[in-house]
Amino acid sequence: MKNRFLTLFAFILISVLSVYAQGGHTVSGVVLTEQGEPLVGVTIQYKNDPTKGIITDLDGNFVLQNVPSNTTLVFSYIGFKEYSMVVNKDMTRQTIALKEDINQTEEVVVIGRGTQRKISVVGAVTNVKSSELQVPAASVSNMLGGRVPGIIAVTRSGEPGSDFSEFWVRGIGTFGAGASALVLIDGIEGDLNTLDPADIESFTVLKDASATAVYGVRGANGVVLVTTKRGKSGKLTISVKSNAGISYSARTPEYVDALTYANLANEASVVRGGRPVYDAAELKLFQTGLDPDLYPNVNWRDVMLKDYVWNHQHHISVNGGGSNARYYMSVGIQHKDAIYKQDKGIKNYDNNVGYNKYNFRANVDANLTKSTIVELGLESIIVTNSFPGYGDDNQALWDAQANMTPVTVPVIYSDGSLPAYGANADQQNPYVLLNYTGYKKKSEMTNTVRLKLTQDFDKWVKGLKVEALMSINTYSLLNQTQLKTPALYYATGRKKDGTLDLIEKVSRKDDVYSSSNLTTRKIYFEGRVNYDRVFNEKHRVGGLLLYYMDDFVTGEAQTLIASIPKRYTGLAARATYSFKDTYFLEGNLGYTGSEAFAKGQKFGVFPAISGGWVPTQYEWVQENLSFIDFWKFRASYGIVGNDRINSSVRFPFLSTMTQGSGAGIWGGGDNIVESQEASQNLRWEKAKKFDIGIDAQFFKQKIDVTVDFFHENRTGIFQQRASIPGEMGLVTLPWANVGAMESWGADGNISYLHQFNKDWSLTARANFTYTNNKLTEYEQSGIKYPYQSWVGSPYGNQRGLIALGLFKDQADIDNSPKQTFMADVMPGDIKYKDVNGDGVIDEYDEVLIGNSNVPRLQYGFALELKYKRLSVSALFEGVGIVDFMYGGNGFYPFTGKQTGNVLSIVADPSNRWIPASYSGDPSTENPNARFPRLTYGPNANNERNSTFWMADGRYLRLKNVQITYDFTCPQMKKIGLQGFQLSLIGDNLACWDKVKLWDPAQASGNGAVYPLQRVFTLQANLQF
Repeated sequence: MKNRFLTLFAFILISVLSVYAQGGHTVSGVVLTEQGEPLVGVTIQYKNDPTKGIITDLDGNFVLQNVPSNTTLVFSYIGFKEYSMVVNKDMTRQTIALKEDINQTEEVVVIGRGTQRKISVVGAVTNVKSSELQVPAASVSNMLGGRVPGIIAVTRSGEPGSDFSEFWVRGIGTFGAGASALVLIDGIEGDLNTLDPADIESFTVLKDASATAVYGVRGANGVVLVTTKRGKSGKLTISVKSNAGISYSARTPEYVDALTYANLANEASVVRGGRPVYDAAELKLFQTGLDPDLYPNVNWRDVMLKDYVWNHQHHISVNGGGSNARYYMSVGIQHKDAIYKQDKGIKNYDNNVGYNKYNFRANVDANLTKSTIVELGLESIIVTNSFPGYGDDNQALWDAQANMTPVTVPVIYSDGSLPAYGANADQQNPYVLLNYTGYKKKSEMTNTVRLKLTQDFDKWVKGLKVEALMSINTYSLLNQTQLKTPALYYATGRKKDGTLDLIEKVSRKDDVYSSSNLTTRKIYFEGRVNYDRVFNEKHRVGGLLLYYMDDFVTGEAQTLIASIPKRYTGLAARATYSFKDTYFLEGNLGYTGSEAFAKGQKFGVFPAISGGWVPTQYEWVQENLSFIDFWKFRASYGIVGNDRINSSVRFPFLSTMTQGSGAGIWGGGDNIVESQEASQNLRWEKAKKFDIGIDAQFFKQKIDVTVDFFHENRTGIFQQRASIPGEMGLVTLPWANVGAMESWGADGNISYLHQFNKDWSLTARANFTYTNNKLTEYEQSGIKYPYQSWVGSPYGNQRGLIALGLFKDQADIDNSPKQTFMADVMPGDIKYKDVNGDGVIDEYDEVLIGNSNVPRLQYGFALELKYKRLSVSALFEGVGIVDFMYGGNGFYPFTGKQTGNVLSIVADPSNRWIPASYSGDPSTENPNARFPRLTYGPNANNERNSTFWMADGRYLRLKNVQITYDFTCPQMKKIGLQGFQLSLIGDNLACWDKVKLWDPAQASGNGAVYPLQRVFTLQANLQF
């Protein structure tokens, strides 16, 4: 009986479980595009049984009943990538967003004032994958050099808050104001240095006239377009990026110690006929350190600088939405400390150099109707910098520690007095400047509200779309200073009782608080009509008509003229045509108005035309040249403009008056005087640009190549007249369109992708930018010889004297042209060439001797190797055709006497010319010495720009190495973690160059600037 009961119970239990299993789970929801549009007819099938499934209805909805546990559902639709979902519970009200499966022909890229299919682009446009910009960096601008073809970028400082790159699109094309590119973020002018890279969806550089003509007045120097991420339909996703990095100075100048400094100072004085600066007893005190007050030996680098600092950066974003609304919101934080070594025991506030940035962004898209979309973008950026109280910027602090010699003053006198040699920054104790002068804080806030409305009229007029965009940008700056000055002393000796005999160099001033603020407001509006339609599956016609205006007001205005809003307004148009995606023709037109010109001359017309041809669309090419996947020729010609004259000049066509001092002509009150001479007949600066390019892909898209060749003639460059004699009595020299410049070059990139097997793959990329230029018109005064004219030479190139080595002896001096810079030229001084043959060496012998300190060649190449979940990548960056001039306190030993450090390389006797009468060895009169005969004090002959000090600034840098491992696994997904990647990243790991003493990118500063940092970062990326 018992067995029968157990058998019956088991049968009932199995039956119940069987019924439950047959019932399974319910799955329902809606299938959309990432833009929130319902997809009709999406197939939803069981992966293990394709006969089972349904399709979505007219609104994209679906319902599946009795889905067994652990069933994988596959969503498929033509033109979209498949999506899989595992069912292990009831899953109702699901929102499934399918991603488009875009081929080469249909891929859409961002261009000027809109988007185009990639195959249709016939201008010089570079699109950078946002993934290439997701590395730790001070700003987006620091990532461009060596990564983006068409960009020349240099980083001059490593100081937090100032460690941003200057960059130019295709080099410098004008010597006038405003040579940098226009940067637009979501269509609004912005700053790359405040943008968080994690918010970037697309990054585009517009380089030729065809791409930039629609920007009219602002397009002459190229345009950078950034679009930020927007919400996409689908379930809520959360992305987190967090990193911490250790930063230290890769290269800093090495200076001599106290004893070496004193011996060299004696040599510098004695070899010029002077007395020793330090006697034997004083040299002994430097050596023994018995009197550190009067005979100190201070290594200011050890005193002032840390070995390393920690920095960190974090970003979190949420993304999702459905058919009616989509959202993207993010918060970013960045913190960087400087390597200055603050004495924390002195006061309770932080006056070290620091940089903090906070980014807040919210992008919301809502479908008001099926054809009406409204976009709202909110952005706030808060940047705070902290500094010591002394000086207008931190360069004063760096100058002090770089130029203070080891023997000038101690860190602190033994009686507690604070030392200084003088009142100037380079004569003051850097330890005092950092710790005893109070603090400064700079707080900046930028707020942007962006509203865009898009109406699709496709139901009524196929291909027609209308958009309206408005933004309000406000910027505020608050500077706060708590400045104090302690009493600073210089010890000249000791009194009879042994105490220090101190002279007060700087008087004490108690804490004084001050503040200043600045606010600006900018309103921008644009309305555009877009048209894109295909006729008979062969003829594609497109068009754009756009009106825009902006209005800028600053609270800094102190005059009536300055308070007038600065405004731009204009029209832009584009017309495109293509036949069978084989032949392309495009015309662009900008019509822009500017306040810089007089009535009747305010508006300029900037046209451009371009064309393209894609031979790979021919069947013959596809059949006979099958290794060529894609091949396109492009060419463009057009005119773009620039109205930037000078940041301090407004309405240059006006003659203005102001109140002067002194009695008027009737004997009472102040007089009225002219303050600005009118500049008549000013016109637009115009750039006539020509570009020819090739895009190609080979061997099943394994190889991708783009190359462009360009030429530009810039005319009408604004220049203040230099040929008007002073006898004219003009208060200010007028401006005129008298300058002209020609530039040319090439840029391009190539990539190679090879998949060895399912586990191994290799990607190799390389790019280059070569630019050159010459001045064709430039107004100068005082030209006596043709070679003094800048016309015909590259802009910014180094000019100076031609050095013929060092004078061998007095007979060499007597038999050479007279050098007029100082009276007592001696053997071992620099000998110069008499260029004009007049028997004397003076400023009329200065000629073109070297390249600019801005590179004319920049290149980069990268490798990435992937094995399963592990990837290793390296990026190299290099520059060429760049020179710089050695000089300054470091390279002109003892030019400041008691101030000005001496580089350690000077201490090597083989590096300097030493008279045999001093060394006792004739071989020290080295004709190839790196340094001429030393001088204690300034030397007007040797300390001049010349080929003697000219040096090559080219380098190759290992800019970035990244090792990433993807820890994503099914177990993580069970707890909601969809992805987890951990990366170790090294920046500025090695550099090959001829400078050696300091970073070659900072060579023009001769090492007296905050060094570029080497950084090791651990970064985690998580997706929920």
